[in-house]
Amino acid sequence: MKIRIEPYKAWSGGAKALGQRAGILRATKKQVTKHGDFDTIINWGRSERRFSGQYINLPENVLRASCKKASMLAFKEAGVPIPEFTTDRSVAQAWVEAGAHVIARTLLRASQGRGIVLAGPEGSEITAVRKVPAAPLYVLYVKKAVEYRIHVAFGEVVDVQQKKRRLEVPDDKVNWQIRNSHNGWVFTRDSVSAPDCVRAASISAVSALGLDFGAVDVGYNVKLDSAVVYEVNTAPGLEGTTLETYYEAFAKRLPQLSGGAYRRRRVA
Repeated sequence: MKIRIEPYKAWSGGAKALGQRAGILRATKKQVTKHGDFDTIINWGRSERRFSGQYINLPENVLRASCKKASMLAFKEAGVPIPEFTTDRSVAQAWVEAGAHVIARTLLRASQGRGIVLAGPEGSEITAVRKVPAAPLYVLYVKKAVEYRIHVAFGEVVDVQQKKRRLEVPDDKVNWQIRNSHNGWVFTRDSVSAPDCVRAASISAVSALGLDFGAVDVGYNVKLDSAVVYEVNTAPGLEGTTLETYYEAFAKRLPQLSGGAYRRRRVA
C-alpha cells in the first residue's frame, strides 16, 4: 500500500514530524508519474484535492473547517455547543449596546488572531472598540476560565492540552480574551485533564465537519460546567507526546505503520 502525507504547505511542521516518525513520504505529482496513484493520503490541512486515492480528512471538509462562518453553521446544525453568532452587523451592535462583548471576524480564513476586532460597551475594563466594524461574522464573547486544545482522531480523544499564560509575559501584554501565542499564551499538558463536556464537544465538532482528525479549541466555564467550541485546526503542530499519540492513532487505523514496519518496507 502506498501511503503518503500531503501538507497544506511544503514545510508544515506537524506533517513533517508525523512523516518522519511513521516513515511516510510527502505526496508529490512526480511520485504519481513515476509509481502510479497513491492508495491513502493523509491530508494535513490542504483544502485542494490533487490526487486520486483514499483521503484521511477530505479536502472539501478541510475547506469547510478553515472557514469560520462555514464551521459555525456546521456546528449549529449538528448541535455542537458554540457561542451565539450572527452575520448581521446591527444585531452585533445591539449586543454591545446591551452590555456584551462581540468578536468581529473581518477575515474568515485566518489564524493567530488575524482579522479579529473585539467590540464592547462603554466603560468596559476590557480594551475594545465601541462601534462594531463591518465583518462577515460576529461571535458573542463568552467568558471562560480555561481554554483547551483537544486532539481528536477517528472518533477518540488522543491528547489534551491547556492554554496557559506564559509567566515571562508582563501583565499588560497578556490578552485574556484572545488566547494565542502572540498574546502571551502557550499550550501545556502537565497535570492537565479535560472535563467530560469538553471532550464530548470536541468529538462532536470534528464529526460535524466530516473530519477524521483535528485539534479542537474549546473554552470551559467552570461555574456552569459547560463548554463552547471555537474552531478545529486540521494541521496542528506535533512534538513530543502529541506526536506519539497521533502516530499511534494513525498506526491503529493503518496497521502498515505499526512498529516501524512501513518504514522498513519502504526503505527496502
